[in-house]
Amino acid sequence: MSTPLDREVVILNPARDNYVGLDEVGRRVWELLEAPNHVRDLCVRVTKEFRGDPEQIAAEILAFLNELAAEGLLDVAKE
Repeated sequence: MSTPLDREVVILNPARDNYVGLDEVGRRVWELLEAPNHVRDLCVRVTKEFRGDPEQIAAEILAFLNELAAEGLLDVAKE
């Protein structure tokens, strides 16, 4: 369960009984995760939308996805 709050989003994590707040970029990744996506596609899309360094964005997205998975907020499927 999540709700937008200005440019951010707040996510309820029922497994840990806490809330997680995401900034604008995190919110966009969260929105893109509403449908199944490949990590590389997420990285390309976020790089285009936020015009950043592709390597830095990829590293940060991977770290973010690992955090979401560790929190139980993301299911990871292998190809």
